[in-house]
Amino acid sequence: MPPANCDPRSGHLSAEPRARHVVRVGVYQRWPTAGESDFLQSYVDSQPDWRIALRRSDYGSGATLKRSGLQRVLAAARSGAIDVLVVRHMYNLSRITQHLAFLLDELTSRGVRVVSVADPGLDTETPFGLFLVRVVTAVAEIEYTGARADRRDRLRHEQESGDESPLAG
Repeated sequence: MPPANCDPRSGHLSAEPRARHVVRVGVYQRWPTAGESDFLQSYVDSQPDWRIALRRSDYGSGATLKRSGLQRVLAAARSGAIDVLVVRHMYNLSRITQHLAFLLDELTSRGVRVVSVADPGLDTETPFGLFLVRVVTAVAEIEYTGARADRRDRLRHEQESGDESPLAG
């Protein structure tokens, strides 16, 4: 058994027997704004012992995982560089349920807690929070799929009716 003043993550002895463990936080934003950055920073600052170790953002679609900032977050999780990932909304990670499920599994299997600041109940620290995250993302995908179907139906209707507009006189 390690000594009482040993941090099990680092294996190093701490100078103080009851030293607090600093929680290494990754912050991820998709289509970031200054207000959102301040909001996430305030949230991290309000948590005892949380320190930002990684800050990444992307300007890509939530329908793909091919985003450099997201890939860097995953690399940090795989290397053990972060303990918590903070996002404003879970759909910032992905709007596709299968992608979000993959990301959550990848992160949580590496011991990374995922927190949605705007939706405090959506926190992978608890089984109920993880359940809620998946339900909400499933609803988001249903809405996304419905919107795509609506666009497809509208285009098909326009093609079938030719160039005539019902308002054309």
